[in-house]
Amino acid sequence: MTTHSVSAPQGLATLHERLEALRPLRGPAVPDFLGRVGEVVVLACSSRGGSSMVAEILRYSRELLHFQAETNPFLRLAGLGHPESRTGSDALGAEHATALEPWARSVLAEEMARDAGSAAQERDENQVCADMAWRLIVQWPELPLEPLELVETVRRAWRARPYRRSADAPEGSHEARCLLAVLEELSERGLPVDPRYYDLPKEAERGNPFVDTGPRAPGDFLVEEPPFVVARPWRRADAADLHDKPLVVKTPSNAYRLPFLRSLFPNARFRVLHLTRNPAASVNGLYDGWRHHGFHAHRMEKPLGIHGYAEQNEDNQWWWKFDLPPGWEEYTGAPLAEVCAFQWRSAHEAVLGHLGDASIDRMTVRFEDLTAGSAGRIASFEKMGEWLGVPLTGAFRRAVHHGIRPVVATARPRGWRWTERAALIEPAIGRKTADMAERLGYRDRSEWR
Repeated sequence: MTTHSVSAPQGLATLHERLEALRPLRGPAVPDFLGRVGEVVVLACSSRGGSSMVAEILRYSRELLHFQAETNPFLRLAGLGHPESRTGSDALGAEHATALEPWARSVLAEEMARDAGSAAQERDENQVCADMAWRLIVQWPELPLEPLELVETVRRAWRARPYRRSADAPEGSHEARCLLAVLEELSERGLPVDPRYYDLPKEAERGNPFVDTGPRAPGDFLVEEPPFVVARPWRRADAADLHDKPLVVKTPSNAYRLPFLRSLFPNARFRVLHLTRNPAASVNGLYDGWRHHGFHAHRMEKPLGIHGYAEQNEDNQWWWKFDLPPGWEEYTGAPLAEVCAFQWRSAHEAVLGHLGDASIDRMTVRFEDLTAGSAGRIASFEKMGEWLGVPLTGAFRRAVHHGIRPVVATARPRGWRWTERAALIEPAIGRKTADMAERLGYRDRSEWR
């Protein structure tokens, strides 16, 4: 069998060495991870379509497995990101999985196996410190972070801030405060880390010692895309978990990789949870994200001329944000709202194209039903739980009934927020985007919350 040739970007070899040094501290990987996964559920949608909120609520179920964040870092570590994959976009086909070079398959299996799992109730110091060090190295790959020294830096910060259970503290705030302490120490050593690139609970940001330095990218070489996640208490999946529990995979750019994911896990039942959101609200969210100081995805070889974005600051002309659909080259000089409409439309075209295969088990959920009120959210997650085969009990039930804090949000969610930019957004929703909206059931614009 011919292997699929991929090349690694400059600096990736050094990064692999650093991550290799952390593997003994992160625990053993389940052998043949990719072959042992029994069920994969891909949460497929466009960027700014609500997948972060849905995935975060699903994390409260003990009957589901997840990665701690998105899958893009694993793919980039394996040379499967753009441009190393040589597909010209974020798209990956089945051949990229079935004929993958041994080193790349090993990287994917090793890193995914050490990350797949579920949220833990108890905080294991060794687990959190090793995971936080791993993520810091991936988030700041250009910085000379020595892995074992970094683990001890995290450990000192962790022990200096003993965890005390509090009903008033938002979930994750303790880990976030620990991370801020680590970033402050690294900054004092002269390393240009910046907490603005993290998705932090508001409580953890109090007393932030860093100064806002203005919009710019966190580096020229990205593995994880900002806003960066904070490592959390986590229980790694064992072989029995992989056999018995569905693995939920959430990354919007995976809309262009469904054939790849279907082949990457050769023995898994493959299912798709298709999350939709009306184009006006999604385009508005994308527009916010493009003008936000995060969401950088691809450093471009040629400068972009996207109107409403490139002129915002000098750094923007080199960065494409969010997913990179096939055909993106035609939009490098378009108005920003048109770029956002193209991204929304392309993601759903890709998903529907793959779902044309009648053998794929799928469910469609409207984001509007999840955000219109508690009754709609509860009813939708009850249907999701039934489809997934997981009970709506315990912490999962509480999260569904009471909701969670906004996740990776550029502004507080509220209905009809897009109408404040109606003069920009409505002209961008041309015939192709309107046709896709109709295919997804969004025919009446008066209902586009």
